[in-house]
Amino acid sequence: MNTADLEKEVAALKRELAKVQGDFNKLAEDSKGASKQLSEAAQEAAAVASAKLEAEANKLMEKFQDVRQTAIKSGEQAVSGVQDQIQERPLISAAAALGIGFALGMLIGRRN
Repeated sequence: MNTADLEKEVAALKRELAKVQGDFNKLAEDSKGASKQLSEAAQEAAAVASAKLEAEANKLMEKFQDVRQTAIKSGEQAVSGVQDQIQERPLISAAAALGIGFALGMLIGRRN
């Protein structure tokens, strides 16, 4: 092979190397763009998930408040009913309280 052929071969390799280097540079830029898009998509998905979680938490709090109000009303009605019974039959109520106290005293006394 002569010098002219070698120079042509080297020049062709340099052009090919420059082309490959350009392809790598383009690939690096594309991967940066894809990485940025993926990051933005992940942030958006996290924001959506956070909003859904907050909405579900609010629904649960509302249900809890409803159950709480129902329990309060039931308790108030029970206390009112007991008060009414005591006012209507004070002697029977006192006797019942005495009997319950006596029974509890006996049960507690046996444990000790």
